[in-house]
Parts: sequence; C-alpha cells; structure tokens
Amino acid sequence: MADQKARRAAVAKALKAAGVKQRKGHWRLPGAEVVWYVDLRAEGPAPAAPMRFEVGAWPVSFGPEPDGGAVDCALLMDVPLGEDPAGEAGALLDRLTALGTIAALRQADLPGALLDAGLRELLT
Repeated sequence: MADQKARRAAVAKALKAAGVKQRKGHWRLPGAEVVWYVDLRAEGPAPAAPMRFEVGAWPVSFGPEPDGGAVDCALLMDVPLGEDPAGEAGALLDRLTALGTIAALRQADLPGALLDAGLRELLT
C-alpha cells in the first residue's frame, strides 16, 4: 500500500486530469442542479492509515455554497479509498457527474449518506 502522500498525489493528479477545479481548497464538481464537493481524509497520521473520500452535495437552489467543503453540505457521505487511488477517483467522478440533477439524486442509491432536513424534503 502506498503512503498517504502518494495516494493524495495520485488522487489530485486524476482529478486535475479530469478538469476538476478547487474552491477554497476543496475539489468542486458543478452539476446542473447539484454541486458536489470532494475532500480526501485520512483515518490517522500514520503513512499507511486508511483513507476515504468525504463527499458532499449542495443543491444550487439552496443559495450560496458553503465554505467548508463536503462537511458543510446538505448531503454528506464517506467513500473508502482502496488500492487504486487514481482509478477510484475517476470512478467517483463518473458517479457524481451522473448525479448532477435533483431527479438523478432522488433516484440514487447512496448507502450511509447523511441528509439534512431541507434536502430530505426536496428529495421527497
């Protein structure tokens, strides 16, 4: 398993290659009705510590986007990072890009996702 620095570099390279830009230090994927934020988090300081994507969704209709990235979004979920950081970053981008509308988000299976009351109401 690569260390955190190498995994972070591989994810960053994959996201940049896909044209994803950052906003205030958070990877941002704008969709037609939903903006996705992606942050990479480690479970601890050890070089081999498990890592995960912290993913958040912010409906455009909710107004100004949060400054804190994924953790401040109306939808928050964790996606584990495995042995292929670049490949998994690409797969995550494909998945999130397909969820750029409220209708698509309504149909999505997002196990473990936390939704605030406003988004839960919007999705019903």
